[in-house]
Amino acid sequence: VLHHLQTQGRMLARHGFLCLPAHGERLRQADQMVAQRVLPLLLDGRFDPPWVRDMVGATRMPEAQIRSVLLRLARTAEVYQVVKDLFYHPAAVHELAQRARQLQASEGAITAARFRDATGLGRKRAIQILEFFDRAGWLRRVGWITLTGSVCLLVCLWWLGRDGKMLGYG
Repeated sequence: VLHHLQTQGRMLARHGFLCLPAHGERLRQADQMVAQRVLPLLLDGRFDPPWVRDMVGATRMPEAQIRSVLLRLARTAEVYQVVKDLFYHPAAVHELAQRARQLQASEGAITAARFRDATGLGRKRAIQILEFFDRAGWLRRVGWITLTGSVCLLVCLWWLGRDGKMLGYG
């Protein structure tokens, strides 16, 4: 049904979201100019994009305006907000997710140390990204191990049956 609506132009798929053609986030012309200047910075930053405060110097635009535009872009998944004032380009997020999937396939689970080594990131940033993936529902953390997909479901079900409650962060 959705495919039929899309081929007729009655439904659009934008970065993983479905919406009517007339709906969705629209940027004003001034905001489009900001987006055109900051999106390449995020893409060039790849796994280590600049913080909002660092983009101010590179673009010579007000910090509040950059932050506002990035938050609006995050609502439509044109960027991803990993933590406050740190945004990633979708290409980088998809590449990081692919590395996490590869780790899970080869190692059976993902640890912060393995993810850090696989991405070349520091420990703190690797943990921020894994926690973002957890919030987005792409990964699930159980104790000190992060899992993906069906493995996540099986371990979560096992853990629930073990003591009746899900293990949280700690």
